[in-house]
Amino acid sequence: MLGDMTATPGPAGPRLLLVAHGTRSAAGRRVLGRVLLEARKQLVGVDCRLAWVDVQQPGPGKILADGVPTVVVPAFLARGFHVVHDVGQACREAPGPVVQTPHLGAEPELVRALVQRLAEAGATGAFGADAVVLGAAGSSDASSIAETRALAEHLAELLRTPVTAAFASAASPTVTEAVSRLRADGHRRIAVATHLLAPGFFADRLAAAGGNITSPPLGAHPEIIDLIVRRYRENYASIAR
Repeated sequence: MLGDMTATPGPAGPRLLLVAHGTRSAAGRRVLGRVLLEARKQLVGVDCRLAWVDVQQPGPGKILADGVPTVVVPAFLARGFHVVHDVGQACREAPGPVVQTPHLGAEPELVRALVQRLAEAGATGAFGADAVVLGAAGSSDASSIAETRALAEHLAELLRTPVTAAFASAASPTVTEAVSRLRADGHRRIAVATHLLAPGFFADRLAAAGGNITSPPLGAHPEIIDLIVRRYRENYASIAR
């Protein structure tokens, strides 16, 4: 999938390097590979690669070491240590022209994907959930937690349903705690909105948190692919060719 490390930029523009966290889950790796494949279909002629900041290789620094002009898109849903330190450091140390785009964040495409995944799971409509837990991976970075909580408030406005931000690690409340609190408050049909890109350890935690409904990870949802492609197209012109 990663191709020849010595490749030069394609005729359509600089290389795209999608940087994800990494996972021991074979299903998770397949999903991220599918995300890259679908982005490549839209960026005809662009050399598209995938790198990881943890668990797997290659890391972004290894890909960027060849000096090829590259647009780096962090495939992270919230800003945190990996985006700022791991991806940022690799971009700063790259010998060639590199631009790092913003992470995926709470862009309209991502919000639509979250809502559609909830709908697919049966959590919306007249017989849908009466409360939602936005289940994120979690972070020790305060800005990352604030970003997830702001997204939960936005979802509550869209869904006209109470939405609580909760986390699989590193922050509170946990998803299990949030589900329990909502149930204690009288909510009877609670959905967990999986605010993750791919299956793996954190997705398993969310699925076991006690919700009546758990939406699947965002994965290669068309809106996510469109967002990645938009990040590339909005930033590639800043690289001197």
